Amino acid sequence: MRTRYLIVADPISALNPVFDLGVCVSRELLERGIAVDYLDLVAHDPDLEPEAYLSGLPVRAIESADASREPFWELGEKRIEDIGLYDVILHRKDPPVDALFVRHHSHFIEAPEAILQINRPPATYELSEHTIGMRYPKFSAPTWVCSSVDEFVAAVRGQDGEAVCKPKNTYCGIGVSFVPSDVDPAVLRAYWDQWAPEVIVQAYLPAIEESGDLRILTLGDQVLGSVLRVPADGSRLANLHQGATAARLEPTKRQLQCCAEVAADLNPLGLHLLGLDFIGEHLTEVNFTSPTTLVQINQVNGIRADRVMVDQLESMRTG
Repeated sequence: MRTRYLIVADPISALNPVFDLGVCVSRELLERGIAVDYLDLVAHDPDLEPEAYLSGLPVRAIESADASREPFWELGEKRIEDIGLYDVILHRKDPPVDALFVRHHSHFIEAPEAILQINRPPATYELSEHTIGMRYPKFSAPTWVCSSVDEFVAAVRGQDGEAVCKPKNTYCGIGVSFVPSDVDPAVLRAYWDQWAPEVIVQAYLPAIEESGDLRILTLGDQVLGSVLRVPADGSRLANLHQGATAARLEPTKRQLQCCAEVAADLNPLGLHLLGLDFIGEHLTEVNFTSPTTLVQINQVNGIRADRVMVDQLESMRTG
C-alpha cells in the first residue's frame, strides 16, 4: 500500500511558502512518490465527536508543490477520508493556541497509535512554547510566568535594566515588548489588560543585539540545521516575520547539548519536531506547535534539510 502523509494546516490563503515547512517538505515527499493530502483545519467541524471527526476528514490531494509558483500547491478535488488512511500527520496549524486550536487538535488524540504525528496532542497545547524552557534551568534564560498584574509588575521591577514581556500564547514575536524595569506603572497595566490572564517576563539578553537569535531545528534525535535571525536596523525582534534577516552561524557545543537533552525529554511526550531558540548560550523558547525556518536553513547553509527531514520521518515511521 502506498505511503500517505497528511498535512494539517491553516487555510491556503494564510500559508506563506517563503516560510512554510509544509510546502517545502511536500515537494520532497512528492518527488519520492509519497502521496500527500492537505486538510484545511478551519474547513472541518470541531464540534463533531472524535470518531466522526477523524472518519470524515475533508482533504485534498497535493498534486504538485513549488514554492516559487502561484499557486504553490496544485490541489485535487475535496474528498472525505478516514484518519486510518495515513502513515504520517504533519500538524502545521499556527498558534494562537486558543480554544479553537484545542477543539480541533484534541480530536487527534484518538488517532491510531501507529500513525506518526508531528507533533502529537495533547502536549502541543498543554505545554507552552514560551515557558517550557523553565524545565531546563541550566540552559534557559531567567523566566517568570505572571498570573496577576501584581506578579507582572514585580517581575519587571526585579530586572536589572530591561525586561522582555511576552504574551503566553502568541507567536512570530506578536506582542513582545521591551520595557525598562522602572517603566511607568500605567504602561504595565495597559500591557497586562491587553494580554492577560498570563504574561511571560524574561531577563533581557544583550546578545540579541550582538549576535541575534539562533534557531536550531531538530526532529527526533537528528539536528536538521540552524539559522541565525538578525533583527532589522532599529529593532530587537529576531523573528523573520518581523523583518529579521537570515544568516549562517554554527551552533556551539553547549547549544547542541541543550538540544539533545530537550529532545530526549520532549520526544516521549510526542513532541518530535522542535525549534529551539537561543540568544547567546541561553535557551529562550522551544517551538513545537508548527516550527518553521526549514526554508531559511536550506538557504543560508546551502543544504537540503527537507531531504534529511523526510529521511528521518521515514526512519521513525518504519522503525
